[in-house]
Amino acid sequence: MQAYGGVSIVNAIPSWYGSSMAVNLKVNVEITKGKYNGGSKLISTIITYLKEKFNLEDFDVKINSEIPQESGLKSSSAVSTALIGEVKRKFELDIDVVKYSAILSILAGVSYTGALDDAVSAYYGGVSYTYNKEFKIVKKSEPPSDISIIILPKGGRGKVNLNKLRDYELIFYEIFKLSLSDPITAMKYNGILVGEILGYDLKPVKKALEKGALASGISGNGPSIFAVTKEGEEGPIIDEFNLYGKVILTKAVGLESEDK
Repeated sequence: MQAYGGVSIVNAIPSWYGSSMAVNLKVNVEITKGKYNGGSKLISTIITYLKEKFNLEDFDVKINSEIPQESGLKSSSAVSTALIGEVKRKFELDIDVVKYSAILSILAGVSYTGALDDAVSAYYGGVSYTYNKEFKIVKKSEPPSDISIIILPKGGRGKVNLNKLRDYELIFYEIFKLSLSDPITAMKYNGILVGEILGYDLKPVKKALEKGALASGISGNGPSIFAVTKEGEEGPIIDEFNLYGKVILTKAVGLESEDK
């Protein structure tokens, strides 16, 4: 089963309303005979829960991922939805993959809100809009057309206080409402505001915007930085981001079949 990484449109921590856009960084999960002995708490939690709930036999998990871990690029949701989706397929279960992903992400301690927005875009592609407190999908939509996503991946958040985000509930809810009609502008406001609140260095973001990016900022809770440009206008931002590290150039992923 395949799922996708993503970049944030609206961080869900402050208001529980979140939005995420799938990008073409893939995770592939395969289930094989055996027993999982890896070190991922998320994977162990998912396996244990599903085995007990549905009386499944032991199985091992093999993961092939293009997404940098602990980077704010939705790797946990991609792994979670791909794994649960593969269990659903292999054992012919009737389960809501994205809801299980959110619940088990909370249970595993890898997400405060469950990251339903990330799970929806990871599993279905496209752009997700969710109310994570009630595990509710507000809507799914196609991403804006003719755009490129430039990512400056960084791993390990270091010491940032995510509780600070919860002091900004009202403004993030307003950004969410904006995102329903103008996701690119919402991405820009969200990405800058998350960076300011959590104390990240936004010099690359400022430079990207000065060089014509449609949006730029922190993805997720960081530390990765992204920029969105029109197709064919990536060069100046890639040159700028290359000053800080290795750059990933990718595309948004359209909505895929909902019959999963």
